[in-house]
Amino acid sequence: MSIDTITKKALHAMQVGNYRKVMKWVVEAQKIANPLPVALYEVSAQASLALGDLSTATNSIKGAINVGGATLQRVMFYGDLLLRSGQLQVAADVFQQVIREQDAYPLAWKGLAHCLFQAGDWGRAQAAYAAVLERDPNDIEAKTFIANCILKTDAAAKAGVLLEEVVRDNPDYPQAGVWYGEALRRSGRVEDAIPLFQQWSSNEEVGELAKRLLLASWISIEDYSEVESVLEPLLERYPHDPELLTLHARWLAVEGRREEAIGTLKSILEREPNYFTAWSPLLDAIKEPLDAAFEKRLFSACEQAEKTADKRDTAGMYFAAARQYQLAGDLQKEMHALEKGNATMAELAPMDSTRHTANVKRVREAYPAKKIAEVGVAHNEDSSGFSPVFILSLPRSGSTLLEQALSRHPMAAGAGEANFASDAWRQLTGSWSLTDCPENHESISTEQLEQFRVAYLQAVSRSGIDPNKVMIHKGINNHKIAGLLAAAFPKARFIELNRAPLDVAYGCYKQNFEFQHFSFTVGGIASEISLYRDDMNWWHQVLSGRLNVTTYERLVENFEEELRRLLVWLELPWDDACLDFGRVSRVGTASMNQVREGVFTTAVGKYDKYGELFSPFVKALEQRGVNVRSSLELGLHP
Repeated sequence: MSIDTITKKALHAMQVGNYRKVMKWVVEAQKIANPLPVALYEVSAQASLALGDLSTATNSIKGAINVGGATLQRVMFYGDLLLRSGQLQVAADVFQQVIREQDAYPLAWKGLAHCLFQAGDWGRAQAAYAAVLERDPNDIEAKTFIANCILKTDAAAKAGVLLEEVVRDNPDYPQAGVWYGEALRRSGRVEDAIPLFQQWSSNEEVGELAKRLLLASWISIEDYSEVESVLEPLLERYPHDPELLTLHARWLAVEGRREEAIGTLKSILEREPNYFTAWSPLLDAIKEPLDAAFEKRLFSACEQAEKTADKRDTAGMYFAAARQYQLAGDLQKEMHALEKGNATMAELAPMDSTRHTANVKRVREAYPAKKIAEVGVAHNEDSSGFSPVFILSLPRSGSTLLEQALSRHPMAAGAGEANFASDAWRQLTGSWSLTDCPENHESISTEQLEQFRVAYLQAVSRSGIDPNKVMIHKGINNHKIAGLLAAAFPKARFIELNRAPLDVAYGCYKQNFEFQHFSFTVGGIASEISLYRDDMNWWHQVLSGRLNVTTYERLVENFEEELRRLLVWLELPWDDACLDFGRVSRVGTASMNQVREGVFTTAVGKYDKYGELFSPFVKALEQRGVNVRSSLELGLHP
């Protein structure tokens, strides 16, 4: 059979999509011709790609270039195959050569951008995608990838704005849909991200990514009803996948199976010590320092992260190292590691504390007692059984402990830190932030407040919480919007939970709070503590009999007595279930491990042993007029 006949048969097989037949004819041709005709090299490359054989596809297109010349189409195909096979530098060189010869060609810029993106060079990748849009403003893929570059540098809110536009104009574009969900998740809007992940979880292109992000989302908001049904099939398919195993370990920890979680995480890191994501959950779960062999792995991974990882993973390794130093009793090295971890996160998530404080001041002062009475829902007009209890506290003040104890009562239901208020505010104003636009609070009307209330109750209903039970909500920003909550819910009551400022400061600084950007600097923490003090002084004037006060120190020193006192105030009968710390508490927040151990006093005055290492916090707090030793001073009310 002649080479021309074989070529015709191969071309026909390609046309009908019979890729294996194509390759069969290519093999036959190789027996009688070297080099092959250009057409055979080209169909060989296309068929091999369709069959997943990147090596043969790459060699075939190189053959086509050698025989038929470096046409634009062949060179771009060659670059794409190099990119697909992970030969990023070689692929980038190919695309750059095309750009040098045809700068106006957008696909060459996109190929270069994809190389940079896969290499983790987010800044240069963003610039290359921008060059694509300069040449082709309608390239939705380039716009989507620009947003993801921004997302990779932790500017989740900015990325979300861009992706929201893409999704609005292209609702059937799966990549944009999933990345928009991830931008929402990283912005703290987890409940809004979940429907997007669910929408795309069956999509062939992005389904597995959507499922992984869905699992992470469910675990983070303590919704475990479907975790196992999604996680187990993925683990069966990828039994050694470190990301899935880490998610599994987090789920085990939430289920109270801490030793199993530790074992799973250690097995991951024995195989892949540079899987940075697994180190922090391991160090958070253990009570004793790692042994010498694992410590060596940890610090080696830290060094590797500094060289190769993005800032988020590098920061996570610093926090993990700090925990190891803490467990080993080396407080100076612990604080040094925390400084590095927090400084890295502060670069990713800078915060203007002065502006935030000014906004919150306007928000709280938009709700004097007279305004709440005038625009708020009257108590005798509230026909619903909804009687929420909002815990007003700073992070690391014991709110998880208090919320879990109260929500164990059969007449109560825990809501954790659910973003019901953000959901309702978005429906009312179009903004997710409850504090960025204080003018919305200053001008709020009775009708608008009723809209907020209805949307809030709808969000509560969607969460599965019985509105006829006493909902216990511990959102750590509740103290900033207590006036809005008081006006919307006349039956709402508030518990002010204080803790010694230096214990709060240490707790925030040692925790990698993804959504609490103030916690990454000493000044930011001092500013937030001072802001809380000022808020509480205002609410004591405004909320009067609707507000009760306790402290973390009181709770841990005489837990049952203090809990009984609060239940009397809430008009709930005593129930021994409130003391049942043996029950599994599905807590997914940073306090997960502590709350399972019940009430303990070892965290009181923990800052004392740090001595001069804590002097920056003392100075920053005292400059803002905060009594650093007293938890009661925060609210100025015993």
